[in-house]
Amino acid sequence: MTNETETVLLAFLAAFLAAGANITFARALAKVGSFTLAQISNMGNAVMLGFYGLYIFDISMFRWEAFAWFGVLGVTNFCINRWFFYTGMRTMGPSRHITIASLAPLPTLLIATVLLGERPGPLVLMGTAFVVVGVITVIYAPSKGRWFQAGIGWSLTCMLLFSVGGYMRNRGMHIMPASALLTAWAALVAVPTGEILRTALPNNILSWEKISWSLAPVIFLAIFFNSIQQVVMNISLQGQMSLAIPIMSTTPVIVMLLSAIFLRDIERLNRRVVVGIMITFLGMATIGIGRHG
Repeated sequence: MTNETETVLLAFLAAFLAAGANITFARALAKVGSFTLAQISNMGNAVMLGFYGLYIFDISMFRWEAFAWFGVLGVTNFCINRWFFYTGMRTMGPSRHITIASLAPLPTLLIATVLLGERPGPLVLMGTAFVVVGVITVIYAPSKGRWFQAGIGWSLTCMLLFSVGGYMRNRGMHIMPASALLTAWAALVAVPTGEILRTALPNNILSWEKISWSLAPVIFLAIFFNSIQQVVMNISLQGQMSLAIPIMSTTPVIVMLLSAIFLRDIERLNRRVVVGIMITFLGMATIGIGRHG
């Protein structure tokens, strides 16, 4: 198996696991504040992956630079971006929100074009046009003086932070390929960082009063999916970022299918949203083909 094939397979697996985790987390969001859920997720990742990561870790591999990269990732992505992500998912619904948040290849393409001097070919330009049309179709919802779905700002911010986070994961994993332990470290850093931020945040995103033991299996399953997905994603991003990230952008299609099955009482998908997600997916696939042949 070539390195490119391994990257592709791991990226697809990460997309499936991400979809499963987010659909499960959507159930918990009905009763838990978005910031509180982010903190619960981080504690779950730290404990679940921490024990496993330490058990398999070879101390001779230790590199403080890798922990530094994932420490910063813990602040930006595990603390701040998880809160943004769950807030956006609650506001827009899983399918719409994840469609926008999964557009990380577009900033990557922009950076490659502007800063690295790459020249996108016809397929890349056509794919970009498909993405723009698809996204506009997904988020178009004129009401109350607005043209687009409320909450889009959360989704766009998540997209940008995901792009930056992908670079940090790539750098850290190249220095020290200990995916589970580094993920646990990032989640551990996020917990006290979040507690520092807590005092400045509104109560509605901190709520936890509706949590009951009946919700525990849902949260545990979501954290389990998410923990495995984080490890698989790190390993995938250790390969070619520009190959892995577009493949991971298939997550919205999987989320849409799972949402139609499991979240009918939470999210209603009309024909326009479904068509928009499929056009966006077609655009991302075209960009991937255009960049890699």
